[in-house]
Amino acid sequence: MNPREILKKVKDPVIVHYARSPFDDRRYNEVWGLFIYHNDEYLSFPVENLEEEAAVILNFKATLKELVAKGGTVIHFNQTSPYFGPKHIANRYFDLTGRYLELDYGKDAINLGYQLIKIYGDDYVDHPRLDNLAQLNGWAWGRERYEPCPLFDHNRTALIVKIFYAAKNGTLKTMNSEYRERLLRTELLEQIKRELRNADAEEKVLTRKEVIKELDIHPNTLTNWVRDKKIPYTRIGRRLYFLKSELLNLKY
Repeated sequence: MNPREILKKVKDPVIVHYARSPFDDRRYNEVWGLFIYHNDEYLSFPVENLEEEAAVILNFKATLKELVAKGGTVIHFNQTSPYFGPKHIANRYFDLTGRYLELDYGKDAINLGYQLIKIYGDDYVDHPRLDNLAQLNGWAWGRERYEPCPLFDHNRTALIVKIFYAAKNGTLKTMNSEYRERLLRTELLEQIKRELRNADAEEKVLTRKEVIKELDIHPNTLTNWVRDKKIPYTRIGRRLYFLKSELLNLKY
C-alpha cells in the first residue's frame, strides 16, 4: 500500500508523545510527562514529583488502552528504542515498583517518523527532524531542554499532530532537491560575501547582467568567454557570479 494511503486510512488517530530525562545522563531514566492528542483534545499526564511517577504512567496506560479499545490508532514519532518509547516507559515503571507493566501501542500503531521516510525519502529533512520540519513549515518549535517543561512538551505534541495531518493531506513542506539547491546557493553566496568582507574594500560581486553592463558587451560574448574560460567566475547552482576586481584586469 502507498505509504500516504496508510496515513489516509487512519480514521481515529491517537497521537502520543512523552518527555524523559536527557539521554546523555544514563544515571536517570525518569519519565517527565506523557501526552495524548485525540479528537481535538490534548490530554496531559505531568509528573510533578518522583513519588507520582509510577501512578502517572499507570494513568497514561489506562487512558491509552481505552482509546485503542474503542478503535483508535496510535501514532508516534520514532518511539522504537529501549531508551525512548513504550519499552522505556515499562522499564521505568519496573525500576520504580518492581512490577512488570505491559504497555503496548497496538498492532496497528504507526511510526510517523518511518512513514515520512517511506513517503519522501531518507533525506526529506535534516536532523533534528522535528525541529527542521517545524522551521520549514513555519510552526512553533523548541530545542532540547534539561528540566521538565509541560508547555514545551505540549507544543512538541502539537507539532507532531501538525506533521501527521500535513503529511496525510500532502501539504507537508520538506527539503526536496529544489529546496536543497536553493539552500546551497544561498550558503555559497554568503561564503563569498564573508570572504569579500575580509578582502579589498573595493571588491564587489557582480551578476551576469551587471557584468554585461559594466563591460558593455553583448550577452553572447560573455557566454562565449565563460565557455572558453576566458573570464573568471564562480558558479552557484545555475547562476554565475564575478568579482569586479578580476574583471578590471581582463584583456579583451
